[in-house]
Amino acid sequence: MFEKYTEQARRAIFYAHCEAVYQQVAAISTTHLLIGLTRDQGSRADSVGCLKDNSAQLRSELGIPQKPIIPGKILPAGTIPLNNNSKMVLAYAAQEANVDDSYYIDTDHLLRGILRFPNEATAALRSISLDLATAQTISRRKRAEHPEDKTLYRRLFGSPFRAHQAVFLKLLAFIIIVSLTTLLIRWLN
Repeated sequence: MFEKYTEQARRAIFYAHCEAVYQQVAAISTTHLLIGLTRDQGSRADSVGCLKDNSAQLRSELGIPQKPIIPGKILPAGTIPLNNNSKMVLAYAAQEANVDDSYYIDTDHLLRGILRFPNEATAALRSISLDLATAQTISRRKRAEHPEDKTLYRRLFGSPFRAHQAVFLKLLAFIIIVSLTTLLIRWLN
């Protein structure tokens, strides 16, 4: 399901899951997704809304304790599903990526997905003066400054396909060796 998500977007969703597990709630909400987006400084979402710098204010607005989850800390076992609003965020994030003609769904798309409809997280984002129009403008400007690599190589060997890169290269080497061997045998006969 998350193949088209960048590594940072997947990490944000992972942190949202950790936050939900830590709070022992039944589902991952838009609040958890927003908190997940505040974890990585330098992500596209952070460059749009200074989320890392505003993390304390956002947590306060959302009523979440200031002490964030520490990676590696033992959490209660279990997988928590996304609630309906979080599913809507992911759907809107995909639409935002399509509007940007982006192959990957990145953290700025998740942020814009949160801002597309009224939910628990939009009021907190308004408290740091961030709305959908502002986020879209800043995000598109940042994307123009640092465009996504849309080459075929990047699509094949980018983060979603990195695990298959070695297998693909071995297969390619095998095909080349077989082809050269066949040509050599024909030439010698």
